[in-house]
Amino acid sequence: MAAWTRVAATILANCGLVCAVVAADPQPTAQVPAGGVESLAPFRDLVGAWRGVGQPQRGSTRGAWVEKGQWEWKFADGHATLVFRSPEGKVIRDAELRPATAAGVFDLIVQPPPPTPKSETPQPRTTYTGKADADGRLVVTASDPPADLPARITLGLVANGDRLIMLLERKAPAGERFSRLAEVGFTREGSQFGKGTTQPECVVTGGHASIAVEHEGKTYYVCCGGCRDLFNEDPAQVLADYRERKAAEKQDAKP
Repeated sequence: MAAWTRVAATILANCGLVCAVVAADPQPTAQVPAGGVESLAPFRDLVGAWRGVGQPQRGSTRGAWVEKGQWEWKFADGHATLVFRSPEGKVIRDAELRPATAAGVFDLIVQPPPPTPKSETPQPRTTYTGKADADGRLVVTASDPPADLPARITLGLVANGDRLIMLLERKAPAGERFSRLAEVGFTREGSQFGKGTTQPECVVTGGHASIAVEHEGKTYYVCCGGCRDLFNEDPAQVLADYRERKAAEKQDAKP
């Protein structure tokens, strides 16, 4: 009997140790990577689905094409970036926008489409670096891009965020002048362009939202699949962060 008593005591002691370790190491909750989101806040309205028409020459349909693109947030390894995918893109197929090391500077990592429709070999990525200009447009350049990619890319939102203009420019062989390679004019899918209405706000990033999510019987909105996944992982934490952010905005707005 004494032997069983000693065994039971040992089991209970070990169980207590394990329980203490588990209690001291709770599962992490979903956290919005504040640094990346805050740094990329000027471009958060890029998020959404877009339908665009590309034109090598403005006002001419020669060489023109149609493409659909999607911008969305990507949260991985404690970092936040904005990713762009356009399966039918003639110049840019994939891109990822992220903060660079220096404050106010951004890197746009671009992957062009394959050289032929049947090619399975991915093209190498090219990094463009730059910052927002006085009009809020992102202007990035690459020092030595491949021949099939532009040397400078400009992204600008107009019409209250319902239009996105992507200007692609090549650089002259000699000198610092740039000339137009092509321009893609995108219209936000499902936008109320010209109708005078506004979209809901994403509870994760504060951008324009169009995807409904639910928690405890209430409907909220997020702007993309990445934000939807983060919300579904821990909606209570996301909503707590959202309310804290809105309270801070309200406080900052006071005279």
